[in-house]
Amino acid sequence: MITSFFPGRVRLRAPIFKEADLVEKARSILQKSDAIKNIENNFLTGSVLIEYYPEKVPVKKLLPMQEFFANLAKEAQHFDGKDESRKKILSMLNELEEVF
Repeated sequence: MITSFFPGRVRLRAPIFKEADLVEKARSILQKSDAIKNIENNFLTGSVLIEYYPEKVPVKKLLPMQEFFANLAKEAQHFDGKDESRKKILSMLNELEEVF
């Protein structure tokens, strides 16, 4: 869930952001982009703050991925920490890494 957003900064909150291995996988994918300034995670609250350079975000590349991100958000909100849920998220992150 997006709890705050303005160009250059977005804060997300979901149970999945309490899982260090999944957060680090997502972080490693995002940090490949020169659009990312900083990523901060609070494992206690399950939130992530992403700071980025808005002028470097490839909107043309992101628009076709709206459905993917909506599905990822749905999975993240319903994440229960069990193996099946974890496998689904890791699979989606691997898919994202291929595109990113």
